[in-house]
Amino acid sequence: MTDTPNREITKADVDKFLFGKHLTSCAVCGRFRSKCDLDVHTLNCNRGATADCSSSSTLNVLMIVCHNCGAIEFHDRTIIAKWLDSQKTTQLV
Repeated sequence: MTDTPNREITKADVDKFLFGKHLTSCAVCGRFRSKCDLDVHTLNCNRGATADCSSSSTLNVLMIVCHNCGAIEFHDRTIIAKWLDSQKTTQLV
């Protein structure tokens, strides 16, 4: 399996993920998505320890921004990478 935190996920990968999950329009404005209708940014967020969780952790997310209305969505990079890897495996079989 690919090392997800270091793996580059491109706009084309995000398109493949969104269209594969049938998420083809912005949840806010409804504009049809394509790689030219959105920006993709990689973020690493440090989550501190809380009362119910004694250890801190790092979240690796993609921030997807709609060009039309500026709406922001966050997607876990690990989930996208696993889905992309599963699609490669399915295509080989």
